[in-house]
Amino acid sequence: MTSAEKRKATESIEAWLYLAPALAILCTFWFLPIIISLLMSFGNITALKPMDQMAFVGVRQYTDALRSSEFHQSLWNTVNYALYAVPVTITLAMLIAMTLNGRMKGRGIFRTIFFLPYITTWVAVSIVFKYLFDREYGIGNWLLEVISLDILGMESAYRLNWLAEPRGIWELFLLNPLGIQVGRMPLGIDNLVKGPSLSLACVIATSVWRDVGYAMVIILAGLQNIDRSLYEAASIDGAGPLQKFRAITFPLLSPVTFFILTISMIGAFKVFIPQFMMTPTGGPDNTTTPMVMYLYEQGFTGEWKLSYAAAVAYILTLIILALTLFQNRLLGKRVEYGH
Repeated sequence: MTSAEKRKATESIEAWLYLAPALAILCTFWFLPIIISLLMSFGNITALKPMDQMAFVGVRQYTDALRSSEFHQSLWNTVNYALYAVPVTITLAMLIAMTLNGRMKGRGIFRTIFFLPYITTWVAVSIVFKYLFDREYGIGNWLLEVISLDILGMESAYRLNWLAEPRGIWELFLLNPLGIQVGRMPLGIDNLVKGPSLSLACVIATSVWRDVGYAMVIILAGLQNIDRSLYEAASIDGAGPLQKFRAITFPLLSPVTFFILTISMIGAFKVFIPQFMMTPTGGPDNTTTPMVMYLYEQGFTGEWKLSYAAAVAYILTLIILALTLFQNRLLGKRVEYGH
């Protein structure tokens, strides 16, 4: 072996020694649990049947989950949450970022104010908003009282059970006032027509308030990387604000928005804490229970159906993977990385 080969071998050994602690942690707390949980999902582990008594049952846990009406409800709750929380968050973040991107005093202060909610723990945010939406003492019904008395001239305020209302927001505020009665429909169509329940809408509002600052900072960084000369040239050609946004801002900001959309959708399908803290029982008629909360209830309460919970976890993983691949295939080709 030549001296160069010896030196290379020595450097490789040193590199592996440096990597060994991190690899040990990853294998112990990441890869090993993944393998164990995958094996568990093909078994029948419960509180009455521990790991040493596990029997192989094939894909029964998966089929049981896919046939469960509670699983379907949690899936549609998660989809409803993602369909509303993600677009609203990105839209508001875009508007705020474009406002802060202009020449204004105190831009750094406003940027910090908008970002502060994101570094606040989910538990603290959820507790605060739970009190804000309280039926008796919350600011939500107080605002309704002010509006109803001063603007609508009503003798008494209309009080809402914000976190205990199972009816959808479109059913409450659009269909019912118009006199449109919606009958029984399949679960998915019902959720789309009536919208998320008012209790889930409160959770969505909480999520938007917390996450909009993070998306705003990333979008603002993307806006500041766009060459100003492009806007000056567009102004000379007579382009207006909307034309500039459509022809310059939106295309050149597509890598940033694509990144935010991807990670936001993944985060939306993994949401757990706000629903658990604000509606710990899953909300009225389980209208706020997301898939992760359903997984938690099945695996760590009651009968401790760990194998069933593991199967739900892997179904959720496959859904997130399929959604991410679909987004990448549908939108990835439209992203403009160079300018």
